[in-house]
Amino acid sequence: MKWIPFLQAIVAESDKMAMTYYTKAKLKVEHKDDMSPVSEGDLAIENHIRKLVAETHPELSIIGEEYGETQTDSDVKLIIDPIDGTKNFIKGIPFFATLLAIEEKGEVVAGFVSAPANNDHWWAEKGCGAFYNGDPIQVSTESQLDKSQAFHGSLWGSEATDNPEPLLSLLSETWRQRGFGDYYPAMMVAMGKGEFAVDFKLKPWDMAPIKIIIEEAGGQFSDTSGQDSIYSGNFIASNGKLHETVVDRIRGLK
Repeated sequence: MKWIPFLQAIVAESDKMAMTYYTKAKLKVEHKDDMSPVSEGDLAIENHIRKLVAETHPELSIIGEEYGETQTDSDVKLIIDPIDGTKNFIKGIPFFATLLAIEEKGEVVAGFVSAPANNDHWWAEKGCGAFYNGDPIQVSTESQLDKSQAFHGSLWGSEATDNPEPLLSLLSETWRQRGFGDYYPAMMVAMGKGEFAVDFKLKPWDMAPIKIIIEEAGGQFSDTSGQDSIYSGNFIASNGKLHETVVDRIRGLK
């Protein structure tokens, strides 16, 4: 694996930083222009990662949630979400993660999801399979909607689709539904613990590593129009067996 050791080296330090801030008695939190929260932990972790990249891979372009885009002459880009699940992080809920991905010529070729509060690590590189804490993972083979377990993010509010009815109708026909949002539902799909996950109002750094991990686990990733993209603001991550069904039912939702 070309990129995974590099991404592992990053999270070896970022995990320590995340846990230091997570357990801090008074975490400093500000709000961005869109009113989403950003903690001092988010800023410190991304800043640390950028410094590490400057020292070890200065040729890489970078796009990160907190400090924007840094362009180089390279067509290889590191995509950073220092803390995915910042609202959980702030509230002391242990489901948050650092998300990292490598994009080459517009294609995500490697990804790492590190959730230190639960000692969870998922990673994948193109052609090498997907892994959870070192063990290979695979999506499920369930092909019937009424026997599927579905995962979702927010159903109402600023993080939800503007038109929830098609999604609610779809979910009503599944065997079981669980909502937690952020990285976690898609990782459950990659591990075969459910058949599909849907989420909305997202950025590329929220989705980049999810895409390659799902695909290398044998699943399928797209936006709600069925397009192979991390730049559309939403995603469907599935075991592949139910992907067309899900797309057809919620096509074009944003």
